[in-house]
Amino acid sequence: MSEIILANDGLMESIKIAQAETKISNLLESPMGFGEPLKDDLRGFSSCPVKKSFIIVYVYCRECRLKGYQSIRNCIRCNEIEDETVIFSAFGPHDTAYKEAKKRNLSDETFGK
Repeated sequence: MSEIILANDGLMESIKIAQAETKISNLLESPMGFGEPLKDDLRGFSSCPVKKSFIIVYVYCRECRLKGYQSIRNCIRCNEIEDETVIFSAFGPHDTAYKEAKKRNLSDETFGK
């Protein structure tokens, strides 16, 4: 099973929604290619729908490395994090989740701590 890193403490409260638990469980069982790869400012991230208008934005470290996105994402902890790690960056309505994910800086020393 993959390791989980949350981008911020408040995210866990949001993720405890019943519909999200099944989706997250499925994602963690088989994260490669699970979600939709994002583009532009969010290259290296993927998203998957939870409910009609809610999505999870995340990075699966193995996929990020295989596609060569680690230099784009510039994750400060890349060398410390195992391939099977899933970093959950944002959860919420489409526009809100994408904005939150853009604000998260994987190169920030406090990311995931």
